[in-house]
Parts: sequence; C-alpha cells; structure tokens
Amino acid sequence: MPRSQAIRIINVPSDVGSMIKGKSLAPEAFQAAELAGKLTKVGYDVEDINALPDGPRVWTFDAEISENGVRNEEANVEVNRRVEEAVSRVLQTDSDTPPFPLIVGGECNIVPAILSAFWNTNTLQGKTIGLLYLDGDCDLTIPNEPWASYNLASMTFTHLTMREGALESMKPFTRPDGRGVCDAGNTVLFGLNAALQGNTRPQLAYLFDEGYRVFTSSSVARNPVGAAEEALAWFEAQGVDCFLLHLDVDAIDATLFPLANVGNRTGVGFEGVLAAVRTFLGSRRCGGLCVAEVNPDHDPGGVMVGALVEELVGGFEGRVEMG
Repeated sequence: MPRSQAIRIINVPSDVGSMIKGKSLAPEAFQAAELAGKLTKVGYDVEDINALPDGPRVWTFDAEISENGVRNEEANVEVNRRVEEAVSRVLQTDSDTPPFPLIVGGECNIVPAILSAFWNTNTLQGKTIGLLYLDGDCDLTIPNEPWASYNLASMTFTHLTMREGALESMKPFTRPDGRGVCDAGNTVLFGLNAALQGNTRPQLAYLFDEGYRVFTSSSVARNPVGAAEEALAWFEAQGVDCFLLHLDVDAIDATLFPLANVGNRTGVGFEGVLAAVRTFLGSRRCGGLCVAEVNPDHDPGGVMVGALVEELVGGFEGRVEMG
C-alpha cells in the first residue's frame, strides 16, 4: 500500500466503556505533548479531528447496565458510530493514498468501528483488511458469564469477531456482508499475557480452537523486533493488503511504565513494545494506528505520554525516510 504524507489525528475523548474514569483525558494529553506539531516537523501534513465535537463521553459510577448488555451501552454504541463516521471521512478520497488515520483514544472498544470503516470504504474496496492487536488482554468477555465485567472495553475482540454473545447493538460495525471484521485469517494478537487471570481458559481455548495467530507477551519479551517481523511475514502470507495497528498501552509492563488505565504485568518493557510498534509502522501494509487505554491520571507532568509521543513520531519519521 503506498505511503501517505498526510496524517489525520482522530481524537476520541471517551471512557464510558471502562471500569474507571481517566481515558477520556488522553487526547488532551497527546495534544499537550505536541503530537501534531512534532509529526509536522518530520514531514507530514497533519490535521486534528475531534470525533466527539459536542463533548467527551465520561465514565460515571452510577451508569445503568442494560439487560444482557453492558454499562452505558447506548452511549458506547453512539461513540462507535461517531468514530466510524470520522474514520470513513478520512479514508474517502479520490487519491490512491488516503491520509493515514491516527486514532487517539479513548478506549479499545472503538476498534470494531475503525475496522468497519476500513472494510466499507470505497477507497479500499477489494482489499483484505487485517488487524495487529497489540494488547495484553484478549477482551473476549460476554455478558452474564462468571467473569464478565459488564464494560464494553472487555468485549472488544468479541465484537471484532462477532462471536456468539456479541451485543446486537454492535452488529452495525462489521464487513459489508455482515461478518465480523476479524477472523483467524486476517488477525494477529501480539503481546497477549497468557498468565493474566482475566484471560480465562475458555477465552484462550476459543483463540486456539479457531486457529488465531497469537504471540504471547513472553515471546515478544524475548525478541520484540523478531516477533514483529514474523507477524508481518504472516500477514504477507495470508494476503492481507492493509492492516490497522492497535496499540493498547496495557501491553507495556505496568511495573515499569504504569500509563495504562488498568495495569498489566506483561514482562515486556516500554522499549520492547515500542520497538515492535516502529517495526509495524515501517510496513507498507500498515494503514492506520489506534492508541488506546492511556490514562493521564497515572502520569503527573505528562512524562510517560511525552515518551510515548517521541517514540511514535520516531516511527512515523522512519516511514517518511523509507518513502
């Protein structure tokens, strides 16, 4: 896929699908770290877009849980609809090289909407769209099971695959034929913490039985760049033309870099995760990036967000240099 010299930063100030408040502050924190200005300096045409111009969607302790659903279900679906519209507007262009969407959340539960926009845009018609899911969690919960959290963010991969138990209200965010945007032929789970209690045995069994390509956090910790290169080679072998890189910062070990909304002891440090991210950004198949689960409340002074921005800008600078 040709590289674009245009980046559209799509800000999604929302945390209504989460366990605690904080992620709705992430876009503002990235702006304070001068993400747009730094990308401009390394050679990009950059524009900031707010997917929620009428105000953030903020977590509250007293939100209702819909029957057989999740907290704030209606508000969460509305956020996804706004995100799909924003990404679609960026991708709909007469050019062979649409702008690169850089989505700054916010929450991981917007990924189905992002990929739905990719699958349904005329610009990418006929292309096979993939997902590089860089996340410590597999996010495969469904309502009413013993380990359900009733937060939409814990159901992200359930809605990406539209497996049994997915919410009816999330079914608009699919491929043109109604199938889930992800399956075992177009998806890599990268950095999954198999030892995390929240990644239950039934969930891991689902990934195993369905044949998903999984790189555990242990394997990534041993060789982040080598694992990333292997993932890219797998995409090529599968015929994936364009993939979305989803970076959930809980893939970074929270004992070393506690920026994530809910910390995760993955064993992969900041440098390792970002080395993999740079490798993915260097691929011509990388057509978009979503950065999610950043909670600036954990980062007084913005030191960690600043470090993350510097690494991301370095990765994008590498794309410019490779042409």
